[in-house]
Amino acid sequence: MEKRLLLAVTFSIIVMLLYPLFIAKVSPPPAQEDFIAQPIENKEVMAPHITEESPKDMIAALPVDAESKTVNTSRYEVNFSNIGGSVQGLRIRDGKRLDIDLVQDAIYESGILAIEGKGALTDLSSQPFVFKEDTSSFYAEKNSLAIEKKIRFLKDRYALKASINITNNSSSTQSLSFEITTASNISDKEAWETRYIGADVLYRDGSVKRIASYNSKKYNKLYQDNIEWLALRNKYYSIIARPEFIPQGIFTKKIGTAPVVGFIVDEKIFPGETKIYDILFYIGPTELNELQKADPSFGKALYFGKLTSISLILLSVLRFFYGLSHNYGVAILLLTCCVSLLLFPLSFKSLKSMRKLQELQPQIEKIRQQHKDSPQKLNKEIMEMYRRYKVNPMGGCMPLFLQMPIFIALYQTLMRSVELKGATFLWIKDLSMPDAAFQLPFKLPFLGSAINLLPILMIGAMIIQQKLSQGRTGAAQTEQQKMMANIMPVMFGFIFYSLPAGLVLYWLTNTLLTSSLQYAILRKT
Repeated sequence: MEKRLLLAVTFSIIVMLLYPLFIAKVSPPPAQEDFIAQPIENKEVMAPHITEESPKDMIAALPVDAESKTVNTSRYEVNFSNIGGSVQGLRIRDGKRLDIDLVQDAIYESGILAIEGKGALTDLSSQPFVFKEDTSSFYAEKNSLAIEKKIRFLKDRYALKASINITNNSSSTQSLSFEITTASNISDKEAWETRYIGADVLYRDGSVKRIASYNSKKYNKLYQDNIEWLALRNKYYSIIARPEFIPQGIFTKKIGTAPVVGFIVDEKIFPGETKIYDILFYIGPTELNELQKADPSFGKALYFGKLTSISLILLSVLRFFYGLSHNYGVAILLLTCCVSLLLFPLSFKSLKSMRKLQELQPQIEKIRQQHKDSPQKLNKEIMEMYRRYKVNPMGGCMPLFLQMPIFIALYQTLMRSVELKGATFLWIKDLSMPDAAFQLPFKLPFLGSAINLLPILMIGAMIIQQKLSQGRTGAAQTEQQKMMANIMPVMFGFIFYSLPAGLVLYWLTNTLLTSSLQYAILRKT
């Protein structure tokens, strides 16, 4: 759905930018390496506050003998279940934004750190574990195997260190064949936002692969041993797991409507041996600084599509302007001015070329009438006129197409940047959502119960821009051209109506700047 929306917006932008030409009636002819676990700095949170019961909205449906404990830190509120010894709910505490329940109501076989095994570890995910005194450690025994899970929260970052220790207390070698769930049930309040949910894997050669989306239904196993990390993400948040052991592969599946990902372990354990499976987790906003604070490689989880490299540059500029203004609305205005200034030579050349073509319209119409029965001679005369007046019929198109990668990258940046989540500007309460200037006591078809002011202002700005595009040529428009002139701003406003206010603010500002440039060119001619 996101690709279709992006294509629709891109097509609309192209149509809008090429509209002056339409008015003018111009028809231009890696190798694998051994895995080495990197040491993690041990920064523990001092004496986390522990409550006996978690909030009702974070408790999963568990068996009668289920117990739950909640651990509060400066970054998290984590709800643990003794069934399977896993995380059933996790709330992110964010001083910049509203707290969010990133994981909620996970069933015990899909909770983070749940183990679903075969043989000696069959049904381990539904077996009660014993809470240890600090409540972030769990212990269980099954078929002479002692299983201990420990969790340590890392200070001043959205990260935690998990360790699963399995000891063989029997006198015989046993098989360890199981899956460790590393992320599941990642939530989003808006149903349509599920299109952003997906799973990524980073390989040790530095490449990132998108391995599953929210709509992926089949159970999938990938047996690979060159995995750096595995992630499950939504629009603004990510759960990333970096193993400090060598998993035999990864898996993706769905339990109900919840996407689940994790590592595959398949090996032998000898009598008296203890196997240790350490995992570094990042659970937080997909924000470059926070990602890299937990681990430098986690920065690769920031993905804006095929133009990510351009989007990252634009995001850096946006953050720079935020550092100056301390308001992301102002930062978007400054970024728009910066991009417009960067593209000014191309925009000026394009608009000037279109203006020249419009000025030649009367002569083009005269030639059309003279040679309407001879298309070959008609084209020859028109091209001769272009050469005489030194006008390139493609001069208005090419600069616009050269700008498209920047427009698309900026679209992706403003659509996906978590920095805009919860950011306010003027009457706008959240730049990552429609501006909702007014609330109605009823719902309108296709529009809902909120009146979004920015798209309406954008429609007005586009109408002004089109009037300026027509200039003072006085060329009569056909009925088709008049209909397009009336419908296109409304259609464009309808497409943008439910998009984030930050994106609409950019396009409104860009339209006003372009109109100002057109007006300046018009006054000189």
